[in-house]
Amino acid sequence: MSLIPENIAIYSVGLLGGSIGLALKNSGFKGKIMGLSSPENIRIAQDLGCIDEGYSYEKLQDVVSDCNLIFLCSPINSIIKSIETLGKLKLHDNLIITDVGSTKNAIVSAAIKALPSNIHFIGGHPMTGSEKSGPSASDPYLFQNAIYVITPQNGEPDSLHKEFALFLEKYLGCRTLFLNPSIHDRIAATVSHLPHILAVTLVNLAQSVESQIPGTLTLAAGGFRDMTRIASAPYSMWHDILSTNKTAVEPLIDSFINLLSEIKLQLKNDSLSDAFNQSRQTRSRIPSSNKGFIHTLSEILVIAKDQPGFIASLTRTLAEKNINIKDIEVMKVREGEGGTIRLAFESPVIASEAVSVLIKNGFSARERT
Repeated sequence: MSLIPENIAIYSVGLLGGSIGLALKNSGFKGKIMGLSSPENIRIAQDLGCIDEGYSYEKLQDVVSDCNLIFLCSPINSIIKSIETLGKLKLHDNLIITDVGSTKNAIVSAAIKALPSNIHFIGGHPMTGSEKSGPSASDPYLFQNAIYVITPQNGEPDSLHKEFALFLEKYLGCRTLFLNPSIHDRIAATVSHLPHILAVTLVNLAQSVESQIPGTLTLAAGGFRDMTRIASAPYSMWHDILSTNKTAVEPLIDSFINLLSEIKLQLKNDSLSDAFNQSRQTRSRIPSSNKGFIHTLSEILVIAKDQPGFIASLTRTLAEKNINIKDIEVMKVREGEGGTIRLAFESPVIASEAVSVLIKNGFSARERT
């Protein structure tokens, strides 16, 4: 890997920006990390060790003159404005500018329009996050095993894109994937943006019924809560995402309305069997160990006892044999009854070894087929 920048700048040191800084330091990056943000965020980021030096946004020209790579980590519309501002500054040859925005078409288009040809722009979207915000929530392991999408303009990576991907994988611990910006936005609209709108709509529907039948929300547990968990996110966080991806989301809403009309007719005719079967078969093919669009990990299932320290004992047993868990999920646990824990590993060989180790240590485990 030849791409090892000497100095990196992080524009807007919030959750993602702070986590990038911590991840870089935690994985041995030896260069200088500079942050541009509000005075309070700079103070917190420096106290936590996310950055080496902190500056106000007004110092952007000074900072970019001293860095090889800059991460734009603000909300999408702010990223676009930052790109336009950078295009008016004096930038040194071969500066790499990248971003972490959740939609890519608008950002990549802005970069093509505003940045000079001697500057390299690489669109990026780390598919990870937290319900928390700000640099105080920074996590050096936020990107571990998460998918980091890189969006070359035509979808085909050149040598710099590939070097940048290797850099991210080494220092952030993520897994990279190359997608055309438009394809990225259509996929994100399908699996993220529309589902969020549907979750908001379901919760508002339940509230409407609550006003007519008090107690409705009291019984909204289990599946309803699981389906609508994401509806708790503030609109301020989603405004830029939805406003810059309308062309992908709006046709999906129309398609969903059409499908819902078909479901309504099938309900009336007691003919929902095919829809349920197709849904079950399709969902079974979605890799539950993937935090995005990437190769499938190898999974095992462990029967969990409902007792203090069970998960700690489970992970410690594997750690003692130097077996690394890539992903973990508590699938079913009922108080007093136990349940199932899903563990994912890099390869079938490692998964098989994990099962053998756990069985030898008294756990009930099997490979997931």
